[in-house]
Amino acid sequence: MVVLHFIVVGVALAILQTTVCMRTPVSFMAPDFYYVLVAYLALRLDVLRSLIILFPLACVLDVLSGTILGTYALICFGGYFFLRQLAGQIPVNELLYHLPLISLSFLAVSWAVYLFLELLQPGQQVAWSWWKMLLRMLLVALCSYPLFFFFDLIQKYSQRGLLSWSKLRLRSDNRRRRA
Repeated sequence: MVVLHFIVVGVALAILQTTVCMRTPVSFMAPDFYYVLVAYLALRLDVLRSLIILFPLACVLDVLSGTILGTYALICFGGYFFLRQLAGQIPVNELLYHLPLISLSFLAVSWAVYLFLELLQPGQQVAWSWWKMLLRMLLVALCSYPLFFFFDLIQKYSQRGLLSWSKLRLRSDNRRRRA
């Protein structure tokens, strides 16, 4: 159930980002909601469920963005594995310590994807601009805390389930045996 809920939330965030926030595919004032979800999956969920969630998210982002196909897949999967590797090296598992890690990994992954795509198709992309990317990195950092809180609520709701089994449990009449 967690996978299904996060797929729906990921697709909704991708649609929100590409239709409402981005006027053009290279808009620099659009917060990258999808990367915050990628960071959440890398830091809080196991590998199999995360990859199942990331695949439709990357496909939807590639289709809706209008850039070179595979760009968002590289960013999503590259960011996921990069953050997963770095999070294993950090002994503290609190969100405040992960916020700089998320924003710096966004900058590093975006730069690596830019260099890779520039190597494949020189002159086809918009030139790299540090101030625009730093602004996008700041937007990712600002969106991380509220979105992590929202994703935690979704995960708790998903793990709770539809039926509360404790209410369905039969109780004995003996009060001393109740736990």
